[in-house]
Amino acid sequence: MIDDQKRFIQVEQCVLNQLLGRDGAFDMVSDVVIAEDFDALRHQIIYQAVSDLAIDGKPYDQVMVMDLLEERKQLNEDCCPPGYFAQMSLIPSITFSSLRHHAQLVKGRSIRRQSIAHLMHGIQKLEEGNHQTIDVNNDVMSAISNLEVGDTDKSSARVGDLMGGMIERIASARDGVSNFISTGFPELDNLMMIDAGNLVVVAARPSMGKTALVMNWLSHIAKYREGEAVFFSVEMPQEQVMDRLASAEAKVELTSIRKGQLSTDEWGRMQRFISDQESMPLTIVDEKDISIAKIRTHLNRIKREAGGKLSAIGVDYLQIMGGLDGQYKIDNIGKVTRTLKALGHEFGCPVFLLSQLSRDVEKRPNKRPIMSDLRDSGTIEQDADIIAFVYRNDYYEQKEKGGSAKLDGSAEIILAKSRNGPTGTVRLGFEGQYVRFANYIPMMTDLDEVPEYGG
Repeated sequence: MIDDQKRFIQVEQCVLNQLLGRDGAFDMVSDVVIAEDFDALRHQIIYQAVSDLAIDGKPYDQVMVMDLLEERKQLNEDCCPPGYFAQMSLIPSITFSSLRHHAQLVKGRSIRRQSIAHLMHGIQKLEEGNHQTIDVNNDVMSAISNLEVGDTDKSSARVGDLMGGMIERIASARDGVSNFISTGFPELDNLMMIDAGNLVVVAARPSMGKTALVMNWLSHIAKYREGEAVFFSVEMPQEQVMDRLASAEAKVELTSIRKGQLSTDEWGRMQRFISDQESMPLTIVDEKDISIAKIRTHLNRIKREAGGKLSAIGVDYLQIMGGLDGQYKIDNIGKVTRTLKALGHEFGCPVFLLSQLSRDVEKRPNKRPIMSDLRDSGTIEQDADIIAFVYRNDYYEQKEKGGSAKLDGSAEIILAKSRNGPTGTVRLGFEGQYVRFANYIPMMTDLDEVPEYGG
């Protein structure tokens, strides 16, 4: 028992060591443990200081924590001895990737201690003989159950309790208030009907415009919904993503931005974009080989800094995320898609996951994608709420016929799976020079020209 106690004290010390030595560590565990979950009083005091500093947006390294404890008159033998930090540093270290797991051990141990305390309290009340046995048993069982699910758990509800909300949603929809999340493309929105928590997979062959489409969606959501939108770019650096966003929003050709050759009109549109959208609530994270654990860490931090709400998450793209190589790639992809879906529910927003398609598409006369073209498709098909393919016939026309190809500048968004409604195809305009899609197909006098689109 003593050895077991010592081991868990060391687990707590390992968690605190990582928190004090690694920027971003708090965001990985902030949703797992609170100060009271630590057994040792001095550990509770240290973690509370880390938490308070992180919430205030300040560094929470050892120096900052010790300064805060000194200010609170807690850096003493009764609370937390000054030499204890040096003592903790002698404990064998854990890896950053295992931090969340060790925090979960701390939480599990906390639940165990509290369960024992509730049981002992129940035994005491039964021995006193002043209480009904059934009442004591129910109180103990309820208290222990609440430790597992938490006081704010809303995962279960009776049908009768849900009916009021359903009636309100129907009435709102009848009055013209949308019950689903708009991406800025009404015809597509009416087919997809995206809800918070949905995992939306957008898949295509390279150069079809899947990144552009999701960035168009995210920028629209960022402008018109409460909360911060987050785009994880595993493939492109932040600067390239920003250039594409500016091109789409300001309608300035991407090549002009890259070359720095903007006309007077283009400079005017660019300045309006900068003025209007400087405070756009959209965060771009570019990190190669990013793991799902690191995505969670970023999201916790961004949510905290943004005032507690996210509006949408985009990940570009699945197959080049970290931790997917090796013998069990399909199983690992399944873990990623399931976790991303869970993150959507946890943060209360849709998750847009980009995915590549198999090369088999290129071998068929009709190159419109189908479900089996998804690479490692079994788990993706199962976990996704919506699967949308991007197809541009122009791309293949140009590839096969070169300059003689007749172009219409359109794209097909093929909804192959939807848990929210019917499947089908929506045609959008594709303005490749602006890295954007548009709503309306205009009349054309010359089919050899790629038209301008509105929307």
